Amino acid sequence: MPPLMIHPKLVDFSQTPISAALVFHDPRNWSLDIQILCDIILSGGIIGGPYRAAEKPIELIFCNPDLLWRSDFSRPRLGQGAFKEAFQAIYKALTGSEYPYIQYGKPTEATYRFAEKVLKAHMGQLGWKGKLPPVYMVGDNPESDIAGANAAGWPSVLVHTGVYEPSQGPPSQRPTYEADDVEAGVRWAIEREMGDLKARAAADLGN
Repeated sequence: MPPLMIHPKLVDFSQTPISAALVFHDPRNWSLDIQILCDIILSGGIIGGPYRAAEKPIELIFCNPDLLWRSDFSRPRLGQGAFKEAFQAIYKALTGSEYPYIQYGKPTEATYRFAEKVLKAHMGQLGWKGKLPPVYMVGDNPESDIAGANAAGWPSVLVHTGVYEPSQGPPSQRPTYEADDVEAGVRWAIEREMGDLKARAAADLGN
C-alpha cells in the first residue's frame, strides 16, 4: 500500500485554495454539494473564507449532462443534468447570473471523439490497420445517446427499455433504428454490417 494511504497528509482547506471542482457522479446530497460548490466559487477557492472574487475563476466541470436516467423504479430518475440545473438556479439567485462550466459526457462531441480514439488504439494493438469501421451507439435516451451519435456520424439504435417510452410519441432525436431491447438492437447492427460485407464482396466479384 502506498505510504500516502497509510499516513495520509492532513490538509488545511482554510489555507489551501481549490482551483477546480469536478462533478463526477450524481450527487446524493444536493443541498450540501450545492452549498460546497457555492462556497468554493464565491470565496475564491477557500472553503469557509469570506466571499470575494477569485484571482482566477474556479473551473467547474460536469461529466454527465443527462437530465434523466432509468433505474429499477417505474419512472425515470433525475440525473446529474438536473443537479447542474439546480446548482445554476441557486447560484443565479445569489449572484444574478449563471456560472460558466465545462461539460463532458454524451452528447458532447469530445466524448465521442475520445471513444473513437480509444477504439483506434485498442484495434491497433490487435493488429488492425486502416480506418475505424462503423461504430454503433445503442442507448435508451434520445437527448444524449442518439443526439450524440447522430452528431458524430455514428449509426444509432434507440431501445425501448429505458428513458424513452414509445407511448409518449416519436423520439426528439431520430435514431437509425429502434429496437425493443439491447439484444435486438445488437442483432440488427450485426445483421446490417454482415449484409454490407456480403454486398461489397459480391460487387468485388462482379468487378
